[in-house]
This record gives sequence, structure tokens and C-alpha cells, in this order.
Amino acid sequence: MNVIFPRKHILGLAVALVVSGPAMAVSNEVVINQTSAVAAVNGNLAEVTQSGEISLAVIDQNGDANNSTITQDGVWLEAYNFVAGNDNQVRTEQLTDWHIAYIDIAGDDNTVTVTQDGFFNQAEAIISGNTNDAAVLQNGDVNEVFVNLSGDFNLVEIEQQGMANWSNAGFSGNDNSLFSVQVGDNNESGMFNLSGNRNAFEAEQTGNANVGGIVGLTGDNNSFFVSQQGDSNVFIAYDVAGSDNLVDVMQDGNANQFLLDPLAGEQNLVLIDQRGDGNSVEAPIGLIGNDNQVDVWQNGNLNSALFATDGDGHNVEIRQNGDGNVSEMVLIGDANVGTIYSRGDNNIAGVGLVGVGNIADIQQLGDDNYAVVDIAGDTNDVYVDQSGSANEVLLTSDAVVSANAVAIEQNGDINLVDILLSGNGNTLDILQNGSGNWVAGNDGYFAVAGNDGLVSITQQGNDNLVLGGQAGSGNLMSVSQMGDFNTAIVVQN
Repeated sequence: MNVIFPRKHILGLAVALVVSGPAMAVSNEVVINQTSAVAAVNGNLAEVTQSGEISLAVIDQNGDANNSTITQDGVWLEAYNFVAGNDNQVRTEQLTDWHIAYIDIAGDDNTVTVTQDGFFNQAEAIISGNTNDAAVLQNGDVNEVFVNLSGDFNLVEIEQQGMANWSNAGFSGNDNSLFSVQVGDNNESGMFNLSGNRNAFEAEQTGNANVGGIVGLTGDNNSFFVSQQGDSNVFIAYDVAGSDNLVDVMQDGNANQFLLDPLAGEQNLVLIDQRGDGNSVEAPIGLIGNDNQVDVWQNGNLNSALFATDGDGHNVEIRQNGDGNVSEMVLIGDANVGTIYSRGDNNIAGVGLVGVGNIADIQQLGDDNYAVVDIAGDTNDVYVDQSGSANEVLLTSDAVVSANAVAIEQNGDINLVDILLSGNGNTLDILQNGSGNWVAGNDGYFAVAGNDGLVSITQQGNDNLVLGGQAGSGNLMSVSQMGDFNTAIVVQN
């Protein structure tokens, strides 16, 4: 006779035992049902040791050479093993207080180990396949583990210490592995609905209310490493598809979060390191294409980074060292490289490049600097460096652009460059070393339009002003002002 008790049914049975008055005196109950082949050499082995008040153990083994061991100590313990196959090893040990463990195996050479101590810990393992290994250790109160493996050669190791920690693994495929260590309260690890081979997810969370991730995954040779120390840190990948992807996330501090959305393609590498409080990386599209690399490092408080890529050969690097910095990156096309580096406070930088062979590099070292680059076209090079404070660069092109090269450097304070760029083969080079120098735009002039034009502006003093112009084809402009309070008004048509 095969005896199968659903978990909720047994829990209700135990509650009924508790509230039934004299039934409280009835303590331990064991049901063992084993089958093996006729003239089997090994047979099945079941060992049950129970001590305490309300204990229930059910072992149901169907196959050959299966070994099940249940050891339970005091007060309201439940454990069930259901095994169908050969050479499976199951061990459950639940010490003092109220624990529930449920294990169901269909396959061969599987190993499940559960050890629980504390108040009302739950562990559930459902394995379908061969040579899978699941190990669970829980010490604390109201911790939960759910392991659901479908495939071969999968490995799950989960250790939880604290209160109300939750860990879940769902594998569909072969050679998947999950290593999760959670120390603290209300921590959550993840990894659901995986399909593919040799996927790995390692999460170590120390603190309270930290959240791991990886909700869906389709592909091969994916690796995820998550280490979060502090409180209320969040990492969620959500939907991942592709091969040879690596995401490495380490967050040290409080209320840091990294959300990826989809990661689709091949040979993607994403490394996020956030140290401080309230830092966030969103990536709403998050790497669609091949050969993408993203490295984001934020050291400080309340820094925000957003990157979105679409295409092949992207290289995105965002580093912010300070507080309240905001950087955004949008790269669409092939062989795009974008780098934003801010060291200071309250800097804002944005890059958008759409096309083939675009490169953008923005560095802001002071405070309250603002830079926006928006170019749609092909073979664009942009370099912006602002070393002082309260500097502003705005360069936009919403029309025909190709083979543009822009280099802007401002070393003082409150220097302004505002340019609308449209045309083909334009080269713009601006250097301002003093303070209060302006190259005007946004109806206060500067607009560069036409073909084969070159604009070079150098201002090394203070409070110099160039208003601008230049429209047509084959134009050349060079303005150099070395002193203070110089004004140049240039218009070419």
C-alpha cells in the first residue's frame, strides 16, 4: 500500500491532534511502505527515530537500494519521504519545536538532506530526474525553502539563519546549481523556471529584507553571483535568455537595488558593485544583442544609473564616486562604447547613441555638472570632460548625422556649451579652461549645420562668449580667446 499525505492534510491532522484534548497524549506515529524487486540484492532501508510530543513520519519507497532516515526530536514535528527509483538517499533531521519537511523523489541516485532547528521551519523538495543533490540547513524561526528540480546533475545548497527567510529554486534542465546562504531576517533568494544546462546562481545575503533574483532563464552556461550585505538591498534579473551570460552583483549598504529586465543574447557580461545607501541601477531594456559588456560601480549614496542597449558589441561602463549622481546610457547599434565617470556630488550625465561605431565618453569630477549627448547616426566620437562645478554641456542632433567627432573640455566653473548639430562630416572641438565661459546655443545661438565643416573654439580666460552659427558645406571656423570678457559673434551661411 502506498501512503501519500499531502502537506496541508497532515498539518490539519496535527492541528486536530492539538485541539482534541485527550488526543494530545498520543504522540508519535510512523507509516513505512517499501517495495523492491523480487530477489533484490540490496533492498530499501528506512530508519525513523522520534522523541517528543506530536511527531509524524511517513516513508514510502518504491524501488531498490533506497535509504531514508528521519530523526525528529521534540514538539510537533512532521516529515514525509516519497521515493520512486533506485539508489536514492534521503535524510531529515528536525530537532526541537515545530518543523515540517516534505521530500518527493522520482529517479535514481538522488540525494536530499534537510536539517532544521527553531520554530516552524518548512522545507520542501520535489525532484524528478537522476543524480540530483539538494541540501537544506535552517536555523531560526519561520524559514521556508522550496526546491523543485526537473533534470539531471542539478545541485542545490541552501542555508538560512534568522527569521522569516525564504529561498526558492526551480530548475528545468541539467547541470544547474544554486548556493544560497542567508543570515538575518526576511531575506529572499530566488531562481525559478530555468531551462538550459550548467546554469549557476550563488546568493549570500547578510542583513535584513534583502532580495535576490533570477525569475526566468533560457540558455546555457549562465552564471549569477550575488552578495548583499546590509538591509533592504534588491537584485532582480527577471527574464534572461541566451548563452554564456555572467551577472555579478555585490551590494554593500542599505536600500540599494539593481533591476535588469531582460538579458538576451550571447556572451554578455554585467558586473554591478554598489557601496553605500540608496543606490540604484535599473536597465529597463537591459542588453539585447551579442558581445555586450556592462560594468557599473557606484560608491556613495543616492546614485542612479540607467543603461539600455540593443545590438552587438556594446561596452557600457558607469562609475560614480560621490552622492546624488545620475547617469543614463542608451546605445542602439553595433560596436558602441559608452563611459560615464562622475566623482563628486549631484552630477547628471546622459548619453544616447544610435548607429554603428559610436563612442561617447563623459567625465565629470566636480559637483552639480550637467552633460547630455544625443546623436543618431554613424561613426560618431564624443568626448566630454568637466573638472569644475556647475558646468553644462548639451549636444543634440535629431537629423542627418554621420562621421561626427566632438571633443569638449571645461576645467573651471559654470562654463556652458550648448550646440545643436546637424549634417555630415562635422568636427567640433571646444576647450574652456577658465570660469564663466559660454559657447551659446538653444536660440542663443550656436547651431552647426551643413557638410564638411570644422569648428574649433578655445577660451582660456574667464567670462568669454562665443555665440556661433555655421550652415552650409565646406565651412571652417576657429575662435581663440585667451583673456577675459571677450565676445565673438560668428555667422556663416
